[in-house]
Formats: sequence, structure tokens, C-alpha cells
Amino acid sequence: MNTQPVMPPITEYLYRKASAAGVPLSGTFELTPVCNMDCKMCYVRLSHREQAALGPLATARQWLELGRQARDGGMLYLLLTGGEPFLHPQFRQILEGLHQMGLLITLNSNGTLIDEETVAWLQNCPPVRVNLSLYGASDETYARLCGNPKGFTQVCRAIGLLQKAGITVKLNCTLTPHNARELPQMVAFAKAHGLVIQVATYLFPPMRKNPDLIGQNDRLSPEEAAYYMAYADYLTLGKEAFAAKTENNLPPSQSDCPELEEGIRCRAGKCSFWVTWQGHLTPCGMFPVETAPNVFEIPFLTAWEAVKAAAAAIRLPSQCASCSAKDICRACAAMVITESGNFREVPQYRCQMMHAYPSQCNRVKEEML
Repeated sequence: MNTQPVMPPITEYLYRKASAAGVPLSGTFELTPVCNMDCKMCYVRLSHREQAALGPLATARQWLELGRQARDGGMLYLLLTGGEPFLHPQFRQILEGLHQMGLLITLNSNGTLIDEETVAWLQNCPPVRVNLSLYGASDETYARLCGNPKGFTQVCRAIGLLQKAGITVKLNCTLTPHNARELPQMVAFAKAHGLVIQVATYLFPPMRKNPDLIGQNDRLSPEEAAYYMAYADYLTLGKEAFAAKTENNLPPSQSDCPELEEGIRCRAGKCSFWVTWQGHLTPCGMFPVETAPNVFEIPFLTAWEAVKAAAAAIRLPSQCASCSAKDICRACAAMVITESGNFREVPQYRCQMMHAYPSQCNRVKEEML
């Protein structure tokens, strides 16, 4: 069973070329922080009242002008997210306008607001894919984790409607202490519906929502997160593939591997970017935004050049580059800053989690095989 959509060779080629040239090929527009659910681990969610107190939402006109500037600057791939993007009062106007620009659009949604009429409208401006959050395999779990006692039923409805309409669906599953026990049922649900499911057991601290929550979230312990990471691999890959993967991906016994580059190791700030609901342009949506340029106040490409330069100047902990677990950890800049508060300190939670991963793989082998 696949846990990631297969990326066509041409897409990989475009990303490599864009990263080398510093072209903003891929963007995320965070249309609103407002959500109709209240998940305990969310890094951005606000109520309507909280959002209004911080400022108004950007209008469709602002988002479409930004879309035009970003497209003209090289953007082809666009993710629309939130909060819950369907709650933006001008969401349909935004999606239709961006779709007409020829952009390849993906949607992030919790799925609870997608009904028959919504799907009929989506068929006129179909996204490349809809990523639906799956937070449990029962309404009881949704009530406990998300404050929505009908959440699972609503997501099941959305999946059925989207699949019937021929719209590609992918499931994103975030594990917490409140839903981890339903992991086997969630994976079985995905398999039964022929869907890709991506399971995340690492949760970023919600620094953007509360700067005091450095290194904190309502999440599993590092050891539990490592266990469920291994368990998810077993459930999604199958017995033989899991055994092969864990044998190949366990950290080497020696720590003298070639050092990794200490700068940002992903596409953030190289060929991808994120725009927050207030217009702050950042390399990644998990980064603090206090000093980020605002694309509703200055031209997009001016802001992109500033963000690209700032991202290139980031240096990550030198200890991570020579760590024996680096090949399975792949601690990113967002993990480092949200776990420690700066880019030069080791992200202790992630470090403990990934050093525990080999032993937890062995535990899963003993329990499952």
C-alpha cells in the first residue's frame, strides 16, 4: 500500500530545476485560520471571534492578485489550506479564479463541509487532489479529539462523494494520544476505499499559535511516536516490505558518514513557500512569522527574494549533521525552530523519537511478525 502519491518524473525534474534556480515553483495559500473543528494539536486554528480580533481575512481580490504575481514568477503547483479553507466567505471565487490561471491546485480539508452540492461545484473547477484529514475511525474519537461528534460520518460522506465524482482523494492521518489506538482501523479504512494514507506521528509544536509552546504539544511521548511510526509502516507497507525497509533504514553502527549540509535540507525557501492568512510569506508554514514580509503590502517577487535570502542564511545544528540517526531522522528546519526556539539547537523531542525508532521497529517485528 502506498503512503505517498507517486510523483511523476517530470515533476521531480521541475522541482530540481526550480530549486537550483531559486524559482518559486510551489506555493501554499493559507486562506483562513478559522475551522469548524477544534483539534487539540492544531498549530493555527482560531475561532471566528479570535480571528476577527487579530484582523480581517484577505479578500478574493487580494488572493487572486497574489496568485497572478506568483504564477508569473514561476508558481505552477498551489496548495489551498487553512484552518478549513471552505470557511473562507469567498472560497469559491478564489478557487475558480486560481483554476482559470492554469495552476495545478490541491486542497487541504477536514471534509466535514463537503456535501453533494459542493462536489457538483468542484467538478467545474476540479483540483488535482483533495487531501482529507482522517483523525479517527469513529465519531466518538472525533468528539474526543476534534470536538465534533459527527466528524467521522461527515468525512465518510465526503470521501464517497468525491470518489464518485472522479476527484482524487488522499488521507492525512495525524496520531495523538487521543486516536492512536484506532490506527489499524484507519489504515484498514483507507485500504478498503483504495486510498493513499499518510500517517504522521511527529507533531510540530504550535509556535505560531502560541510562542510559549516551544517544544510542546498535545502529542505522544518520543518513544510512543517512534513505536507508532514503526507500526504505521508495518500496516501500510505489509510484512515483507516493512522488514526490508527497517533493515535498510536503521541507522549505521558508525557515526562517520559524510556530513549533511547544515542549511535547510528541503525545498522550503528554495522553490517552495507558504503565505499565512495575514499575508506573511515564509519558507514553511511552521516557521515564526514575526519578521516575514507581507505579500499584500509589497510585490510577491520582492518578498520572495527576501525570504529566499533569509532561508539560505539558516544553519542547523552541527550535531545533527554527524548523528548516527541522521538518515532516518531528517530533522528539518521547522522541527529545529519549533522544538528549541532557534535554528542552532538540537530538537530534543525529534532526536529522542528517532533514536528510539530502531528498537521500536524491533518491538513491532516481535509483536506483529
